[in-house]
Amino acid sequence: MSAQTLINALQALYHGEPSIKEQADKWLEQFQQSTDAWQVCNDVLHNREVGLEAHYFCAQTLRTKVQRDFEELPATALPQLRDSLVTLLIRFGKGSPQVRTQLCLAIAALAAHLPAHHWGPNGIVGWLAQRLSSEPQDISLPCMLELLTVLPQESSSYMPAVRPERRREAVNEMIASTRQALQILTQCLVTHQGGDRVHKQVLEALTAWLKLAGGVGLSGDELTSSPLVAAALQGLRTPDAFFEATDAVIELIYCTSERGRPKEDMARLVQMIVPEVMALRPRFLVCCQQARAEREGTALPDSEVEECEETAKGMARLFAEVGEAYTDLISSGAPEVVPPVEALLDVASHPEDGLCSMSFNFWHRLARALTSGLHPQPIGTDEPPISDEERARRVAIFTPIFERLVTLIRGRVRFPESFDSWQRDERQDFKRARMAIGDTLIDAAAVLGGGRTLQLLVDPLLELSRKVSTGQPFDWRTAEAALYCIRAVHRCAPLPGDPLLVSLFTALPTLPQPPQLQYTVALAVGAYADWLADTAAKAGAAEGQALVGQLLQMLIKGLSEEEASSACALSIRRLCDGCAPLLAGHMGQLMELYRQVQGSGEVAENAFNLDLDEDDVQQLIEGVALVASACPEGQRQQYVQQMLDIVTQPMQQILTQAPPAPTAAPGTPTAAANNSQQPQSLPLVVPLLERVTVVFRSVRDPADVAEALIRLWPWIEMALDRFPNDPQAIERICRAPRYALRNAGKAAAPALGQLVQSLPRRFEVCRHSAFLYVASEVVKVFGDEPARDAELGPLLTQMMAASCATLRSLQDFSAQPDLADDTFLLAGRALSYAPRLVLTPPLLNTLLDAALAGVLVQHREACCSVLAFVMRLLDPATHRKCPPEALGHLQQALAPRALLLVRLLLAGVVGALPSARQQDITDVLYAILKVALQNGLAWVSEALGALPEEAATAADRQRFLTACQQVVAEGIGINDEKVLQGAVDELSELCRRNRRAQQAAQRALLPPELHSIVA
Repeated sequence: MSAQTLINALQALYHGEPSIKEQADKWLEQFQQSTDAWQVCNDVLHNREVGLEAHYFCAQTLRTKVQRDFEELPATALPQLRDSLVTLLIRFGKGSPQVRTQLCLAIAALAAHLPAHHWGPNGIVGWLAQRLSSEPQDISLPCMLELLTVLPQESSSYMPAVRPERRREAVNEMIASTRQALQILTQCLVTHQGGDRVHKQVLEALTAWLKLAGGVGLSGDELTSSPLVAAALQGLRTPDAFFEATDAVIELIYCTSERGRPKEDMARLVQMIVPEVMALRPRFLVCCQQARAEREGTALPDSEVEECEETAKGMARLFAEVGEAYTDLISSGAPEVVPPVEALLDVASHPEDGLCSMSFNFWHRLARALTSGLHPQPIGTDEPPISDEERARRVAIFTPIFERLVTLIRGRVRFPESFDSWQRDERQDFKRARMAIGDTLIDAAAVLGGGRTLQLLVDPLLELSRKVSTGQPFDWRTAEAALYCIRAVHRCAPLPGDPLLVSLFTALPTLPQPPQLQYTVALAVGAYADWLADTAAKAGAAEGQALVGQLLQMLIKGLSEEEASSACALSIRRLCDGCAPLLAGHMGQLMELYRQVQGSGEVAENAFNLDLDEDDVQQLIEGVALVASACPEGQRQQYVQQMLDIVTQPMQQILTQAPPAPTAAPGTPTAAANNSQQPQSLPLVVPLLERVTVVFRSVRDPADVAEALIRLWPWIEMALDRFPNDPQAIERICRAPRYALRNAGKAAAPALGQLVQSLPRRFEVCRHSAFLYVASEVVKVFGDEPARDAELGPLLTQMMAASCATLRSLQDFSAQPDLADDTFLLAGRALSYAPRLVLTPPLLNTLLDAALAGVLVQHREACCSVLAFVMRLLDPATHRKCPPEALGHLQQALAPRALLLVRLLLAGVVGALPSARQQDITDVLYAILKVALQNGLAWVSEALGALPEEAATAADRQRFLTACQQVVAEGIGINDEKVLQGAVDELSELCRRNRRAQQAAQRALLPPELHSIVA
């Protein structure tokens, strides 16, 4: 392959016709993966005649080859590669910056591969400095500065395909070079007067090294006297290098702090940094004034405003980092901590929401430090916990600060006048900003207490009330903002019966009701439902019922407003949940509402002028059911019966008019002909049954639910008969028995006979996973009763056999992941509640074969279900629940399959499964080793032996085996899974380091029929 061929391909890619571009792109991709790319790219980069496109592509390809394909090169070629890359870097020192950057990245990747001894006694930094020192300054300086920036940035990158131990060594080697790198940067700063450009590059490199080292190996005195630190602090005062200086100073702040306080040896440096940062406050206040002026239309030109906004963000970052780094010290309340707190109040006052929110994390940390303590009892120190008296003193000091914070941010949630004209993304940003302010108000309430916080949040409402009393118009936006904040702090509400809050809720029904205000009013009532219940209990039944009844009436009225209906429905449900006993006297009104909403949602008759979504209808049904459950005995059953009759009577009428549908695949002539004979109202059956499900889920008495399930089961079966070819309808219908069983528990025993007969028969016909999760509830409820084995055993055996017959290969699992997921969820639940039914030879063999077929399925839930089943199967706690012969059945079934299982698990570790599955795989391997002991160790050893040298050397395999031996040696009583987890992570990283190693490892472990899944 020649360089000219490459240049021609690049010409076609960048300048050819579309069809030729596609061919060129494929050719170039193959070229980059070939071994010829090393020499061809080197030749092109040495050729001055080719253009920038070719130079950049070749530099990028060399960088990629060094990162991923370094193992292609023989050891004798490594010095030549190193020297060639530096020579090319020097050649492009005054050339294209893009090419130079790619070459610097290639050298950084080479540093990850080559141990320190390849670079001489001074390491890579010293070697590069010596090599570039003989070059002219206009070449060596930009090259050295970019290298000193890239080397620390890339030192912990996972792009270079290196072994895990080498990656750790490379990071440590680079950290050890920090002092040397800072010395060179100091020389560059002092010796070479390159102006602002050199100053910025030096600060960028300083930032990278500080971030890498985190202060390790650098003393406070050394940094305090460093010209680099002085340059960074000086840069905060100059516009040209401000942003680079900001990054460097922030890293210095990180280096000086530990556990919310300055490190002992960094005190002098902190005394240098903090005053310099606090000196920015006047500039920040000017930026705040300009931002306010911009909002008022009297701002500076756009370019200056934008520059001021970015500068303000940098200063806000600095203030926030100082506050967060030294929060524990600030929380002590010493006089010297006032300036950082005042600066962060300035940040909270900035008109831009994004900039204001930069202070929120500090307020959260400070609130925790004042109330619960960031570190109540520091580990490894003799520092005593803070006394209650000291904590009270600190809270008293910061109470005025948090009061100012509340007054600063409470108005930021106010809807702007132009909100209706905003784009969707602007509205979402505003919504997120309101939520962030709500969280910060909760932090403030933790310090101030619910009562004081409520007073501050109600103040705008009181002021609004005074204005309205003087004849001024009602400002709904101000009222909505105040109520939003009050709702946000509902978890910090004052004690029940608080007069201010009682008067607020009493006044809510009298407020004007614009839709957006009505929406927030409704949510506020729902948020305080429990508080209202406690207040009513304290005030007395009559007063409590009156207040709750007024609020309920207000919410019911709001259901007719389109913008507020969802909030009203949700809050009615919450009010019914929290105040159910108080609302029992309103059941007549609630039942009337229940009848009215039946014509909304998916059953859209809309006979009562209510246009609600189905979710809103279900919220209301749940609320009424909760209140019905709180009614006295006799009335409760009557109301539940009425609720079910209102829903089921129209459903029953539709079902009796519709003939059963024959089982056929959708789209076939039989199915199409049958669909044409069905009444148009038949689709209403499904949402009506879902409303029955809501009643089943919400009624609190198990006997009521069980009686309803038994009575309605024939109608549920009839509904299933009408939709045999509609998977979505089947799933929705099956929710009814599922939730009925979950709520009724053992009271549903009279329905068990019908369920165990129907579920296997229906599953055999359509193999829908919904029947599996109904069976799962049956096993959960009745599995702990051995007397039920005669009914549960056939149910489990038949359904598992039918499902596993469908899941015979990995392709089957990939095609039907939901079925696979629910199959092994049911099997796992059976192991939890009735393991004696699973640990029988026929069923155990069937399930293990299916697990082996699907353990490498890519679908996350399905894969996790299979792995969880195997782990639970091997759990000794499972075995203790079974008769003695069950363990023998397990050993007999596992023995011929264990080696393949281990090989498949290791294949998942080395790349056949995403790395996110490693924890689940580790759990299974750990269970195998703990249960099978020496046999498990033999299986792992044999599987490891299949790994080729190019993926894992003998030493690598032995390290993994040693971890397994430790797990086996320490026995069941010791929890040493972290040992195995570390070994699994290391093996995974090792074999995934590049495509060649990953493919070789997978092919060695997988059976031939699964080689097709190797990427």
